[in-house]
Amino acid sequence: MGGLIAGLLGGGLFSAVPAILAVAALIDCARVGAGWYWYWIIFAFPVVGPLAYFVVVRSPLFAGTSSALVPPHVARRQQARRRLRELQVQLAHWRGPGVLTEAGEELLVLGKLREAEAHFREARQNGAGVEDVNFGLAQALEMQGRWDEAVPLFAELVAVEPDSHLGEGPLHLARCLDESGRRDEAEAALRKVLEKRTVIEAQVRLARLLYAKGRKDEADRIVAEVRNDATLLPRYLKRLHRRWLWAARGLSATTRLPKPRVGRA
Repeated sequence: MGGLIAGLLGGGLFSAVPAILAVAALIDCARVGAGWYWYWIIFAFPVVGPLAYFVVVRSPLFAGTSSALVPPHVARRQQARRRLRELQVQLAHWRGPGVLTEAGEELLVLGKLREAEAHFREARQNGAGVEDVNFGLAQALEMQGRWDEAVPLFAELVAVEPDSHLGEGPLHLARCLDESGRRDEAEAALRKVLEKRTVIEAQVRLARLLYAKGRKDEADRIVAEVRNDATLLPRYLKRLHRRWLWAARGLSATTRLPKPRVGRA
């Protein structure tokens, strides 16, 4: 035993620590979607880099700060964890619809879809209104691929608030109709979205539907519009809509479209 300890202290174990830290940091970077620069920092500084990553991105020390080193979606997840802990204390004493709905929204941000769904459904049972709970509940179903179940929730919401969530409600309804294979309804919903504003996802989805229906000329015109408009977008919008701009390249009736993500295009 004494020999084993001496061997580890002599460098066997500790020589592997930098590699272990770097691998752990790289895996976590990929999992949370941290900025590309963290990969460079971790590779360039095998010990200091991973430690700096975990302190800045994953520890509560920088939570809530405006540091450019913390990507917005990572900061939002940190905020969701903190807020959820506070809400769980409240829920232990009173399961009101407002608290349940807010907890469901934070769980949604953290990707805990089944738990979010349960909270939203309980909020509905406890008296939450359509405009308060339907969007979050339908999103939880949508992100599980349960498109058919999400359709009536989004439809009910849009009936109450035609431009709900700054136009996101009608877009999500059109998306779910499209993914459910209800082409005619999806086409009508997508055209309605595009009557009010230019939405790249709606354009790409409509073009794909038109290709599937054999209406190639109109689909080609829409794809050309997306590509031309993309050249005029500022850099941050190109990043935001990158997945949909990529989907527009070589678009066809069978192109696989990006999956929905909470709070990100």
